[in-house]
Amino acid sequence: MTANVVKLRKDPSLATYQDRTSQQVNSNYQDLNPKQILDINRYIEQANTCFAQGDIEGATVNFQNAISLYPDCVKLYTERAKFRRHKLGDLGGALEDYTQAIRIHPQNAFFYFCRSQTYQELGNQQKANEDYNTAMNLAPDGTMHHFS
Repeated sequence: MTANVVKLRKDPSLATYQDRTSQQVNSNYQDLNPKQILDINRYIEQANTCFAQGDIEGATVNFQNAISLYPDCVKLYTERAKFRRHKLGDLGGALEDYTQAIRIHPQNAFFYFCRSQTYQELGNQQKANEDYNTAMNLAPDGTMHHFS
């Protein structure tokens, strides 16, 4: 099967979309105090440091501890999804985290796009296409393009 390829064009609407996406990812920070935000970022940094030092269990524990403390923080789920997908090759775990991020922010096209890519890597073209189409429908005009 031919893979869908998406190209994000550099234009003002893309910059606006990326800013809006970043705001959505960080919007749940509004309910957190500065110490909590610092804690979340520290957990992410510690997880990445552990992995860089070969401590996969330590990295995993840092993400899990952070999510236990801040279960509605979408940034933690997206960071752990990227970690699982790209560093551990744990596509099933990445799907779980992208799905949780979508539950928290269902209007975020980028989360659907990432989950679409993960489904495609797993060979589930139908679900990949469904998420890809959702991402295309949610994204502002001119920010995502399909090439065959």
